[in-house]
Amino acid sequence: MHARSSASFIVRSALLSLVLAGSAPAANPVVLWVTNSSNFGPGSFAAALAQLQPIATPQEIRFAYPAGQTIWLNGPVAPIVGADVRIDGADMAGNVVIDGAGWTPATVAAGAGVARLTIANLTLRHGQQIGKGGCVGVADPATLTVLDHVKLIECKAFVDASHAARGGAVYAAGPLTVSDSVFERNEINTLGTSAETSDAAGGALASDGAHDVTIERSTFRDNRIHLVNSLPSFCASGAGGAVYLGLAGAAAVGTIVDSTFTGNQTACRNPSVAYDSVGTGDAGAASLNSDAGTFNVERNYFEANTGQRGGALAFINAGQTRVNLYNNTFRANRGLASGGGVGFVSCCYVRMVNNTFSENRSGIDGYPNQYGGAFTINLGTLVLVNNIVNHTSPDSPGCSYTFGQVTSSHNLYSDAPCPLPTPDPTSLVTGPMSWLGVPANLGGYGPVLPPAYGSPPIDSGDDSLCAERDARGIVRPLDGDGDGIAHCDIGALESSLVDRIFRNGFD
Repeated sequence: MHARSSASFIVRSALLSLVLAGSAPAANPVVLWVTNSSNFGPGSFAAALAQLQPIATPQEIRFAYPAGQTIWLNGPVAPIVGADVRIDGADMAGNVVIDGAGWTPATVAAGAGVARLTIANLTLRHGQQIGKGGCVGVADPATLTVLDHVKLIECKAFVDASHAARGGAVYAAGPLTVSDSVFERNEINTLGTSAETSDAAGGALASDGAHDVTIERSTFRDNRIHLVNSLPSFCASGAGGAVYLGLAGAAAVGTIVDSTFTGNQTACRNPSVAYDSVGTGDAGAASLNSDAGTFNVERNYFEANTGQRGGALAFINAGQTRVNLYNNTFRANRGLASGGGVGFVSCCYVRMVNNTFSENRSGIDGYPNQYGGAFTINLGTLVLVNNIVNHTSPDSPGCSYTFGQVTSSHNLYSDAPCPLPTPDPTSLVTGPMSWLGVPANLGGYGPVLPPAYGSPPIDSGDDSLCAERDARGIVRPLDGDGDGIAHCDIGALESSLVDRIFRNGFD
């Protein structure tokens, strides 16, 4: 059979198979082109939004106008309609910038019938909204929102006595997937000069309801909640300087992997003074809440985040929630009340395995407390295995533990070990961890703190409960001490002979 005849036969066979299976080829999407950077009129982004139809056929908004031009909105734009809508800047190599100039670029109303909204390969900035979602606001719990290679910069949501605020940049009432995206300097602010409310959550991103949320390979930098009030005892922020997830039901799963959180905070100002109080709301980086769902937090890097209970992460009143913390690095975070790195309060079923905590702090300078420089644990069941707790602050111990059932082994502390109900002879206290390196990117999606070759964490972990992979995604265990036998390391990084060679300056 000739090549052309063979190819034709294959095509006819494939089409016949579709017919026999009762299927039909997917409909080609309706494409709406943005051909200029004008804020209104034919070929504009606003016109493309207005041309979307409430139809089942997929619709795409794509861009083709001179590079270097910014789309500025000068007023409200039409909400998104249609079952499957994609807004994609890939044709311009991701160089599409939409500046909301005080208006929200993308919204989905409740009951709009949008099953899926995808925003990809572009930048949204300076959108604003009273209530929820300064740059992207999806009010329909039936809508799956997908953000892929999106930058969200300086978007704002506002709170007042009549409007709770959720998500300075993005709010999703339904399922949400965020991949390879950047959230920078987004905020929730008080509307006006002062409001006696702190009902605000997620300075950059928020989602609540009975659904799943996945955040992967993304960066959250310098996002915050900043409120103005005089609530007791002085002023108060909301929760989650960068992220707030309030997921309902046992089936809900929140996943945060391979992501970086730096410099996020909750802050407040009493209107009678001229300075901010930083750390006046729970969870400087992410507040994760669920009555009975699951949170998987793996291979992330948290640095210089500040909150009240939980400088980086907080799990507050999380009921029967299951929390899996694997291969995370927490460095120089601060919890003003408790839990410099992580705060667990009235929570949950936790597996904390192969994490590294370093230089995290709890409390106010000069006022010692007993509430956990690295983490505070108040929960039902805890597995605490293969963690490094490098604690350098004199103001508080490395961790604080209250009650529950505990499995603990092979943790490495720089001060006294966590005061668990049964002493753990496999956990070590070594004094200052001068062998723990500075942040370095050794091949993963975020920095790690590499221990020196031959230092205590190498090949010293509990193999039976070792995480399957390390912070870089490399399979554990490896032979880190050169004795020919692979054992699990303590901490987020699994060292090997290869790491030793590169650390000594070889290329």
